[in-house]
Amino acid sequence: MSKILGLDLGTNSIGWALIDDTKKVILGMGSRIFPMGVENLGDGEGELSKNASRTGARGVRR
Repeated sequence: MSKILGLDLGTNSIGWALIDDTKKVILGMGSRIFPMGVENLGDGEGELSKNASRTGARGVRR
């Protein structure tokens, strides 16, 4: 009995599926969604990624 594990790695999520290749059935599947890396999430105005805020602070120190 061979099994296949499929992974879908996205920017804010991971999806997975486990398939039994001989019986052609899905044994399990699921996904996990991570919180977005954006502060002040809203309509697009004033949004700033967490990385951009760290980079800006580092630039001020230099």
